[in-house]
Amino acid sequence: MTPLIKRTGPLSLDAVRAVSYIRQSKRREDDSTSSPEAQRTKCEALITAKGWENAGHFADVGKSGWDPKVVRPEFEELMAAVRAGHVDAVVVFSLSRLTRQGALEAMLINEELAKHGVLLVSVEEPYLDTSTPMGVAIFGLIAALAQQESDLKSAYITATKETLRAAGSHVSGMAPYGFQATREPRGELVVVKLVPDPVEAPHVRQMVSWALTGMSASSIARKLNEDCVPTKAADMEARVNARRARGVSKPLERTTWVSSTVLRILRDPRLAGYAAERKGTKRVILRDNQGAPLEAHEALVSADEWWRLQNVLDGRTPEVVRQGGRAVPSLLGSAGLLFCEVCGSSMVTDKRNGKPLYRCNRAQSGAVPGHGGLAISMEAADEVVARRVWARLTAMDPEDPEDLEWLAEAARRFAAQADTGERKAELAAAHAELEHVREALKTLYRDRQEGLYAGAVGTEMFRESVERLTAHEARTAGRVEELGASEEGPVRIPAEWTPTEGDPLGPDSPWGRWSLERRRSFLGFFVDRIVVAKSVGRGRNANTTERITVQWAAMGEA
Repeated sequence: MTPLIKRTGPLSLDAVRAVSYIRQSKRREDDSTSSPEAQRTKCEALITAKGWENAGHFADVGKSGWDPKVVRPEFEELMAAVRAGHVDAVVVFSLSRLTRQGALEAMLINEELAKHGVLLVSVEEPYLDTSTPMGVAIFGLIAALAQQESDLKSAYITATKETLRAAGSHVSGMAPYGFQATREPRGELVVVKLVPDPVEAPHVRQMVSWALTGMSASSIARKLNEDCVPTKAADMEARVNARRARGVSKPLERTTWVSSTVLRILRDPRLAGYAAERKGTKRVILRDNQGAPLEAHEALVSADEWWRLQNVLDGRTPEVVRQGGRAVPSLLGSAGLLFCEVCGSSMVTDKRNGKPLYRCNRAQSGAVPGHGGLAISMEAADEVVARRVWARLTAMDPEDPEDLEWLAEAARRFAAQADTGERKAELAAAHAELEHVREALKTLYRDRQEGLYAGAVGTEMFRESVERLTAHEARTAGRVEELGASEEGPVRIPAEWTPTEGDPLGPDSPWGRWSLERRRSFLGFFVDRIVVAKSVGRGRNANTTERITVQWAAMGEA
């Protein structure tokens, strides 16, 4: 920019120091009439034609004239020069380049210029002359039209985004971590579909795997930082800087992972391929007219795995509790079957004097009274439940309708797990979602009992939440019934489910040879819920066997 000299006397039209100002919302180097080069050329041509002195040039490229939050450094420098008395006239390509915030903003800018005796001239609007009352009136009209154009454009963009969002398209911002965006036709629209990013997707799948084995979000973040895995923000900053430097990127400080970022990624329904919409600070599943999740993207993990992940993050199916930096493996807690009789919360794993045990997840919070003695030996509880299942299998009565229905349900669940077809996966996801919403309802009612929805406002919030979750439960239950009704063919059970002589839990038995994961799956075929009551005695006098109630598998409860 040419150095500016302060004026020391009245304005003379024979010695006018004129500066040009241009703006463009996006950095675009082309030959269009509004490109930065074209704007500057025409502004300088007008200055030359009027016989004025070309005293400088200011340009904000890649800066919006509509958003009041956007800082335009060159515009601020221009106004500083005006206030310092270094400018006699400001030449713009058009008034819309100066501002799109409407007539008021434009008039305020003009008042500031007039206060310092500075003229405003437009290349595209030659009739604009702010030295006369008529010119000021025309100025206000043109500014109003610029705002109208911007508002119409904004309304059009908003309407288009709503249409695309309803179709499941990714509509704004960069692709979430783990994905990259691609365009594809969908009906009469061209939508943005998210597909796994070959570099980031493996990191997300690893995060899911860690979370399912009980690793906390803060531990996952720490592990990612130790492995020097770049965040999305760091990667995007590098790209932006590279573009601005025309392909030359300077070294950047690596931004770090934090637990909130990890949780935001793991909570995102788009991991399972679902379309999502933002509700407050969270993203929720976008549903079709029948209430079914709208599948719009290529999944990073299966729907069933994502729903299990949500249960783990919510604390309903804790896989493990970390003790002294080591994971404590468990049979019943990891299967998501074990619950407290006092408050209905899930039981989690813990250690006391070096011995593993199960305890109520809410017992130590003090929120619910009556939790004294609600811990139970992990080894004893696991054996009691396993022996009860095998005992009922051994004593099966082939003529008892109840036993036959129980075995048929277990076989159906086994077949559903073994079937990898699309419908089976959808049914498994629907079952998981149904359990998820039912647990959410239970939590809602427990919170109200504890006084968290007191007062008129709280009561209204509670009512709205119940109505929303109840409607969600009805839709999901209907979906489960619809998918379950389409199952065909007889169900069969593995031969190893019919134990022969000997200890069914012995080392030579099927149970003894199975892995921990397979044992968990097996119990899930036969059991819906295990409830633990309060202890009556301690140590050898503890009534462990009597404290455990097994609720057997029932049709439609998988």
